Amino acid sequence: MKSTQFLTYAPLLASTAIAALNDFDLHAVLAPGYDTANLDNIVPSTNVTLDYSLDALADPRNSVSIELQTYEPVVLLEAIGSVARVACTYNTVTIGFSTPAAFQRALSEWPHDGQFWLITNHLGQCDTAGERGIYLVAALNWDKDHKAVSAQTVKLDFRSIASTIAVTFSDIQGSMTNNSGNITWDEPGINVASNFSLPTDEDILSEPPYFTATAKNGYLSDATVIRGHLSYDVPSQQLQSLWFDIDSAFFGDLAVTFNVTAPFSSNRYSFSPGTFFASAVNVPGAFSLQPALLWTVGADVGTDGAIHHNSNITMSIPDGHAHIDFVNSTNSHIVGWGPRLTSAVQTDEAATGHASPFVDFSIELALDVLDGLFNTTGGIAATPQFVNDLNVAQSQTRIRKANQMFWPRNITCVNGFELRSSFNFSVDAYVTGAWQNTLYSTEIPISDECYPF
Repeated sequence: MKSTQFLTYAPLLASTAIAALNDFDLHAVLAPGYDTANLDNIVPSTNVTLDYSLDALADPRNSVSIELQTYEPVVLLEAIGSVARVACTYNTVTIGFSTPAAFQRALSEWPHDGQFWLITNHLGQCDTAGERGIYLVAALNWDKDHKAVSAQTVKLDFRSIASTIAVTFSDIQGSMTNNSGNITWDEPGINVASNFSLPTDEDILSEPPYFTATAKNGYLSDATVIRGHLSYDVPSQQLQSLWFDIDSAFFGDLAVTFNVTAPFSSNRYSFSPGTFFASAVNVPGAFSLQPALLWTVGADVGTDGAIHHNSNITMSIPDGHAHIDFVNSTNSHIVGWGPRLTSAVQTDEAATGHASPFVDFSIELALDVLDGLFNTTGGIAATPQFVNDLNVAQSQTRIRKANQMFWPRNITCVNGFELRSSFNFSVDAYVTGAWQNTLYSTEIPISDECYPF
C-alpha cells in the first residue's frame, strides 16, 4: 500500500533545564513577623505564627508560615528579644532575662500556677537545630536575683496544643540541577520537575497475537511550581479551607507504530513510564506535603482488519495555571492551557478502525496534617490524544471506541481510504474519593483526507 503523510505545525516550547527539591525538613525561621523589642510579646497569647524555610538564614519572606490558635495561651520565646539564655532538662525549662523590665513583665503576666505553653528553639540546646519544642508549664519558680524563671514542664507536640492550624505553602526554592534538554522554572514556590525517555523500539502496548504498539521515539518533560494554603479545625476534625495554585509546563514527543494483524475489538491500553516523587515538604508534627508527577502513555485501538500505522505527535503547554480548591470544587479553574502541537502520520496498511495514542500527565499532591489526623490527595490531570480514524471504502462496519461509537462515513474514497485526524485535549481537577471536574476541553481538527491504495 502506498505510504501517506501529512504535517501540521505550531511553535514548540524551548528546551531548558530540570529542577527538583532535595530531601529536607523545613527549618525554623525565628520570629520574622514579630518586633522582638516589644515587651508585649511576653504576654501569653492563644495566637502564634511560626515560620519555616530551607534553612534558618533564609529570607523570611520566602517561607512556609504556620498560624496556630491554641487551647491555652502560648509564650513564643524567640519573639522576646530580652531572653538572654535558655536551659532545658527532661522536665524543666529555665529562662534568663537580660533586663529587669522583661523579668518583671513575665512575673506579672505569666500564670503562677502554670497552665500555659512555652515554644522554644535551638537556643540552650533545647531542641534539635532548626526545630522548635512545645512545653506545657505545670509550675514556675522565680529567681529575682538572677532575673530568671524555672518552669516545670512536660514536652508536647503540635497536635496537643492546636485548636486550629493554618499553613501557607509558598516561596520555597530548592537547588537546581542542570540537565540539557528538559523544562525548568526557577520561581518562588515548591519547584518540582521530571523527565522520561522511552526505550526505542520497545513494545509498550500489546494484546497477543493480534496487536502491538511500539514506541519508535518518546520523550516527556515537565516543570511545576506549587503554592497553597490550608486551614484545619482540630476539635471538629474539619477542613476549613485547602487550595493550591499550580503553575505548570510540559512537553511530550511520542512516536508509536501500531501493528494489527486481524480484526480486533476496540479497547483502551496504557503504559506507565514512571512516577517522579519529589521530596516531601515537611515540618515534623505539623504537616507533610508530598508532590508527585505521573506519566501514562496509552492508546484507543480497534479495527475490522489489518492496520500498520505510524503516529507522531509533539505537544507542549508552556505556561499553564490552575487553582484547585479541595473544599469547594466550583472555585477551581485554569488559564493558559491552550496546547501547541506538531503531528504527522504514515499509514502502510489500512482497514476501518482507529489507532489513537494519548499521554496522561498528572500533578498530584498528598497532604498529611498533624501526624495523620487529616490526610487527602488531589491534583490535576492533563490528557492530550491524537485521534486517528480510518475508513476503507465500501465498509459499513461499526467500531466501538472506548468512550463512543464510530460509524464509518463511507465517503467516496474509491480505491482508497479516508483518514480523519484530530487533537483532543482535556484538563481535569480531582480530589481522590470526593470529586472530579473537567476544567478545560478542546478538539482541534487536523486532517480529513482520502488516500489511494
